[in-house]
Amino acid sequence: MKVSTTVTYPPGIIKKQIITHADPDLDAIVSAWIAQDFLFKGHASEVLFVSRKVPEKRMQHADCVVDVGNTYIPENYRFDHKPPAFQNRNSTCATRLIWEYLRDTGADVAHLEPLVQITYQGDTHRNSDALKQSRIDGPHAELKKLKSGHTETTEVYRQMVLYLRSYTKNL
Repeated sequence: MKVSTTVTYPPGIIKKQIITHADPDLDAIVSAWIAQDFLFKGHASEVLFVSRKVPEKRMQHADCVVDVGNTYIPENYRFDHKPPAFQNRNSTCATRLIWEYLRDTGADVAHLEPLVQITYQGDTHRNSDALKQSRIDGPHAELKKLKSGHTETTEVYRQMVLYLRSYTKNL
């Protein structure tokens, strides 16, 4: 499955490919969105949802891989937090990894920190007031609602992108 950005490009334009896992959690969705809207800002891009056991050939041809692939090589745009990339998968998350990379390269992403924190807390089973609130009326709640109302992952992602763009305007 793939999801393109809402920008229309002429036929023949090569799109940047972002890979994440099927049945995406908030970490997969937010990290893919950050790749689309910030890493590849101004470029045509698409998100592909694949099996968690991504074929090596598919990974090699992807422009960015988030929350899947068990690899952390930021200079090659590979952002996964699961072993062997990190010994303890709960020490970080894909969203935090791509956000830190972009922040450290000078990209305008500092305002996303509250979203990054609640994504990390949810992905690593932490408990905080901010995470509890997110599960009531924030990004976690929105994703749960969209998953219950849509069977297509691409539509869930598309709707979450719209939500995240609006949500982060207020951060």
